[in-house]
Amino acid sequence: MSVLLDIEGYETKGIKIDPNGTEGAHVESSGLFIVLPKKPKRSKILFHDQPKELQLWRRLPMPEELQRIRSMDEWFEKPAEFRSKFRLYIEEEFKRRRDGVWFYNNGIPTYITGRHYMFLQWSKIDIGYPSYLAFQREIFLHMAACEIDPRCFGQLYTKCRRSGYTNICSAVLVDEASQVKEKLLGIQSKTGKDAQENIFMKKVVAIFRSYPFFFKPIQDGTTNPRMELAFREPSKRITKNNKTSFRGDALNTVINWKNTTNNAYDGEKLHILYLDEAGKWEKPTDIREAWRIERTCLIVGRKIVGKAIVGSTVNPMNKGGNEYKGLWYDSDPNERNSNGRTRSGLYRIFIPAYDALEGFFDLYGNPVIEDPEQEVEGIDGDFIDIGSKTYLKNERRSFKDNPSELNEVTRQFPFTEDEAFRDSIEGSLFNIGKIYQQIEHNEELFPDPVVVGNFTWKEKDKEVVFSPTPNGRFRVCWMPDPEQRNVIKLERGKKTAPFTDYGCGGVDSYDLDATVDGRGSKGALHMYNKFSLNRPPNMFVVEYASRPDLASIFYEDVLMCAFYYGYPLLVENNKYGIVRYFESRGYDGYLMDRPKHLLSSSSHVNVKTKGIPSNSQDVIQSHAQSIEKYIHEHVGVDHESGEVGKMYFNKTLEDWIGFKIDKRTKFDLTISSGLALLAAQKQKEKEQANFQEKVFFRKYKV
Repeated sequence: MSVLLDIEGYETKGIKIDPNGTEGAHVESSGLFIVLPKKPKRSKILFHDQPKELQLWRRLPMPEELQRIRSMDEWFEKPAEFRSKFRLYIEEEFKRRRDGVWFYNNGIPTYITGRHYMFLQWSKIDIGYPSYLAFQREIFLHMAACEIDPRCFGQLYTKCRRSGYTNICSAVLVDEASQVKEKLLGIQSKTGKDAQENIFMKKVVAIFRSYPFFFKPIQDGTTNPRMELAFREPSKRITKNNKTSFRGDALNTVINWKNTTNNAYDGEKLHILYLDEAGKWEKPTDIREAWRIERTCLIVGRKIVGKAIVGSTVNPMNKGGNEYKGLWYDSDPNERNSNGRTRSGLYRIFIPAYDALEGFFDLYGNPVIEDPEQEVEGIDGDFIDIGSKTYLKNERRSFKDNPSELNEVTRQFPFTEDEAFRDSIEGSLFNIGKIYQQIEHNEELFPDPVVVGNFTWKEKDKEVVFSPTPNGRFRVCWMPDPEQRNVIKLERGKKTAPFTDYGCGGVDSYDLDATVDGRGSKGALHMYNKFSLNRPPNMFVVEYASRPDLASIFYEDVLMCAFYYGYPLLVENNKYGIVRYFESRGYDGYLMDRPKHLLSSSSHVNVKTKGIPSNSQDVIQSHAQSIEKYIHEHVGVDHESGEVGKMYFNKTLEDWIGFKIDKRTKFDLTISSGLALLAAQKQKEKEQANFQEKVFFRKYKV
């Protein structure tokens, strides 16, 4: 029976999660289409006989007579009539464990997986038995899809603080280990101590001890193990007063933990591997390298025989965050190889903090995100008068004058994936505080000033048009008036850029159509308005970052954009492919010579060369300084005026955040934006270092 299902209207296959193979409604979760079981008859759905307002998740009470039984030995000592009386109850619990459960939640039929049911019904944690929370349902559904999909190695969850994921994963380990034979389930965390004390002893062992007797297999060792939870025949019989064994075969399954090293489980065959706080593993441990090694423990030949559950908040980039970020980008289910797998083999999931914030769930476990019109009774008995999103925004505003603290709060309780991967402000080349101020401002703008689309020839070499499209390669926030588009200027019969005084562009190009790994750096372009009275000044107006299948497509994209705006372009002259292309098309007049203010003392001023050298230390320093100056003057909040800058391209802002001057080639958008700023500098820029810009002119609405 195939678990993958074609869904009409979608290229991506749906994943059936019902062990019985039924097909019901499908839901989307982080790029996965999950096919739920078929909804049963109303009478088979829990709480169907309750009024709508009383339909909410609650634990189903265990018969009092069974609560007094501690082991299967005691069960078998009971009279046959007693066992017959409760056999159906026990069998039903095993069925729910396997198939999952439907229950009415405020009138809505709601399905939870067997894992989720075991978590809610039988997994006692530090605060008692868990409550039903809607966002955790999504985690369990996504996890079930990862488990059952033969193409997938497991789940990767980027989370906010206190989302309960450690409890969930610990419960999953116990649930699985207590029903499979001859398996190894492993745990690693950011340190060995965390794996042992915070996960294995405080959660895994505690959850197992809370299980009812009929879910407890034979256990070896003490009732409070420190190294492993082993479901095998004890070396010697346990006493009459501490009965934990039963008649039957032992599972010979083990849950253990290992210290945090890259090859901790190398050579082992794992059934489930739980990697806790993977975004906080610091050198010399590398989560990407550890995963590369340990995924081999989950596969035999081409068949995946084990699964991973990986989750974390994210550390600063220099403290494990960067390696985790790479693993995250490699786990996008929308990007698969020819075998149908993501590059990492994992499927990622992100849930915004406002969907998972403690204290903001109503009686039915649904998040109160927006401000309610009337107070809402919470699941904890308190009343909720503001939404979780407002609460978190208020917390952020309280740190508006402390960019470092604001950054930390945002990263720990992110609204978006990009916020989850924010870097620490300390040690950054640029003013990250101002950059984040700008990003937050941009995200709140409505309507969005940035339009996504493509430039195309309406009539080749005469008229370019812009067409909005969701999958476009260009992002545009301003366009010239129609009469100032596609203006043709000839000098000595050669096409040249007509508006050199108004603006310019910077290009980070590439020459090869493909790379060995199929990824490579992207081609990047920025168009920039200079300071003038005729156009919105000191403003990036176009952002482009893409790697079309052919380099010539990228070159033509750049050419069309330059023709449309009439701006000259500054390129790096070590990538000569774009120069040759412009020459062949008769547009080399749109490429700038090396600006005189970027010539070194040893350079020959009279020698004209297209572009600038990328390896010149003078150019590298000037490039970084130009971005630094622009951020200071035009990005984030101006503390004198209180106004926010008009830099609307968040991808570029995020690229600036991570920029490393010793690894500058990895930052395509930083390179092209810096080139645009260098091109915009006046010839005597260095002599004007003390110039303080004032606001003299009217503002332009974008």
